Amino acid sequence: MKTNKNLIILVLVVAMVILAVFILSLKSNKTSITPPVLQSNTTVSSGEQTRIYKSKDLKFSVSIPSRFQVEEKFTTVFMKNVSGEILLSRVATNFENLNNYLDDLSKKNKILITDKKELTINQYDSIRGKIQYSSLENPTKTSYFIYVDNWVYSFSTSSPTLFDDLDQIAQSFRYTP
Repeated sequence: MKTNKNLIILVLVVAMVILAVFILSLKSNKTSITPPVLQSNTTVSSGEQTRIYKSKDLKFSVSIPSRFQVEEKFTTVFMKNVSGEILLSRVATNFENLNNYLDDLSKKNKILITDKKELTINQYDSIRGKIQYSSLENPTKTSYFIYVDNWVYSFSTSSPTLFDDLDQIAQSFRYTP
């Protein structure tokens, strides 16, 4: 009788270990991040080399000057060089248009969006503007906001030397569902 009891306990322990390994392997497959794709270099009108950066998780591609280092984390892409950094992020929204989203963002975060300019970037409603924070510790940022299928992609930098790069990167935006 004692042997049967030990055998049952052993079988249960082995089954639990197998189940735990199976669950952990499923979980790691779900949270794996698809690496972005960097395509071959191209040349923009300034003569500078660029590369196409594609994010399968965030569903977009942009043309980035070759001098930038790129790192993607969750819902943000960091584009850095010696002059500073440009952030590209994506958030979901229930608002039906970009102006309503930005009005709500301004109220909730106590920011002021100035110098607003409405644009169309690759057939998507977009706004370029400057974000001024109420606290002195945050610098003013120049930002682009692009509204696509209840997603808002934002591109921003607080480094004036990167404003031209920001313009070029935002204008090259492509949604890739």
